[in-house]
Order: sequence, then structure tokens, then C-alpha cells
Amino acid sequence: MFRWPALLAIAIAASAHAQGPDTLVFGTTHESDSVVFHYASDYLQRLCAEIRQRCELQSLPGLRSAAMLAAGSIVGEMGRVKEYGNKHPHYLRMDEPFVHTRTYLFTPRGQPTIDSWEALVASARSVSYKRGIYTYQVKLEALRPRVQPHDVQSVPACLNMVIKGRDQACIYDDGSLSDSARAMLSQGRVGKPLEELSLYIYLSADQRALAESLNAAARRLQAQGVKADLHRKYFK
Repeated sequence: MFRWPALLAIAIAASAHAQGPDTLVFGTTHESDSVVFHYASDYLQRLCAEIRQRCELQSLPGLRSAAMLAAGSIVGEMGRVKEYGNKHPHYLRMDEPFVHTRTYLFTPRGQPTIDSWEALVASARSVSYKRGIYTYQVKLEALRPRVQPHDVQSVPACLNMVIKGRDQACIYDDGSLSDSARAMLSQGRVGKPLEELSLYIYLSADQRALAESLNAAARRLQAQGVKADLHRKYFK
């Protein structure tokens, strides 16, 4: 297992782009072909245009993104849940979430759909989820030993665990779906949403002036209906 200093060094060395003087780099744990990545990238460009700042969004593994923010090689993270601030109270969370996604459970064909956490405990013994999704990790770990959670590399891998019969359910949010992952849903069953996830932008502690500017810009975009337009565009 890597020690934290070693992880920081690896994360910085592995970054394709360093934080530069003219471009603010943000990280996200969502894959570059996912709904939320496309939404977040579009929203970030509009947000930064409001403050006349050049910005860039990079898709990064969860631990690497966290390590790079801690090291200062990215200015912020997009797509973390509100509870992420419990682990990192020194970071600055923007006032309002930039997008809302919905949590679902994918189950095998021929099996009942699962529409609640209570039904999950009663219906499934083993559940997959994408590695690095903190809120799913916490909820599923709290259900041990009745439920055995398994973290996997991606949402398609999570869905495939159910399709191949290795797990009885896969938990995911609709913002994490790519076109290929969405096509896999026809091979199983999907119930009603379990809950809504509000995703936020977090900035490092030394970016207070930037946080104030971005919060003001976000309020302007909200008044213009930008978030609603983007949601209709990307969440079909």
C-alpha cells in the first residue's frame, strides 16, 4: 500500500498537465465519456468565461484527484458530494451544487427491481459500485455483514458484475453513464431512483478570492437558466 507522500509524488508525476499561470485545472472522478463529465466541462467553461478565466477539466482517478488537489497541482475538484467536506473541512465548497444526478440499482433479468436501501438489504447480498464514490462506499459499508460491497474500476465494470452473475446488484448514478454503459442497461433491470445526489465544486483553501468570484458567476448563470438548459441537453 502506498504511503501518502508517495501517492502525492506519483499523482503529480502522472499528471498530463500541470497547473499553469494562465489556465486553472480542475479534476473530476467522472470518466471523460460520461454524462457528468460533458456537463461539467461545458458548465466550467461558461462559469470561467464569466470571470474571464481560462479553465480546463481533467478526468482523474479519485485518489489521484484528491492527492493533486492536496499538492496544489489542480485548483479544485468537480463532482464531489457534500459529505466530501466532512473528510476535508479545510477545502472551500461552492455555495450551490452545479448538477444533480440520481442513484439507481441495476439487478439481473428475472429478479425484482430494487427501489430503496431497505429493499437492497432484503434482496441482495453482494453489490458492486465504482471505486472512489465516497457516498456509496459509506452507505454500503454501513450495511455489512448483510450486504457485501465490491468496488470496481468503472460503471461498465459494475454493470458487468451483475450481467455475469458475480454480484446481485450494481449501484450507480445516471451522471456516470456513458453511451456504452447505457446500452448495457437492457441486459438487466433498473428500478426507480433511490435518491438524488447533489454534486459540488471544491476549491483548495488558498482560493478564497476565486471561490467568491465563482460563486457570484454561478448565481448569474443560475439566473440565466444555464443549468436547466445544460440538464436538458445532457440528461436525455
